[in-house]
Amino acid sequence: MTSSWFDLARQSILNPQAAAPLLVATSLNPAVVPLTLALVAVLNGLLYGLLLPVDFFPGGFASPIVLAALVGAVVWGSAAILAVVGRMFGGTGTTTTLLRVTLWLQILRLAAQVVLSVVGMLVPALAWLIGMAAGIWGIYMMISFVAAAHGFETRLKAVGVVGVTFVSAVLVLSVLLSAMGVAPVEV
Repeated sequence: MTSSWFDLARQSILNPQAAAPLLVATSLNPAVVPLTLALVAVLNGLLYGLLLPVDFFPGGFASPIVLAALVGAVVWGSAAILAVVGRMFGGTGTTTTLLRVTLWLQILRLAAQVVLSVVGMLVPALAWLIGMAAGIWGIYMMISFVAAAHGFETRLKAVGVVGVTFVSAVLVLSVLLSAMGVAPVEV
């Protein structure tokens, strides 16, 4: 176990393969995960509510409260799909474990987004380059953490799990958004 959450964050960024098993093995009070989900959802809702233009979202989706609810649902849904798909690939991860992993990665992504927003105001081109690098590294981190959560010996299965989960999530969100009457944005 690491000495602090900041050490785990640093290790998660610098060496995700070593940090992932530490996070998975960390025992937490059962109330921590839903509270963290609520906190991550609210912080994401506030951040996107502040950063994105009001006309970016159709109808009532521009509200930070609605954004927070959507983020919470997407994070929980992603963890559930990662758990189900991972078990199809022979993994042993539970929805709670994958939710903990997903929340941890969301916290790190949110911190990166705040830093990128500040850098973007100062040097937009640099923020774009850092954002691209962070996105690619974030995918690698996700694969490493999913592999640890499911107990995969190789990351190749985790690549498959993340890929199938992504496609599944896109299909589910497309159906849900269409059912709610949200049409694609016209260009």
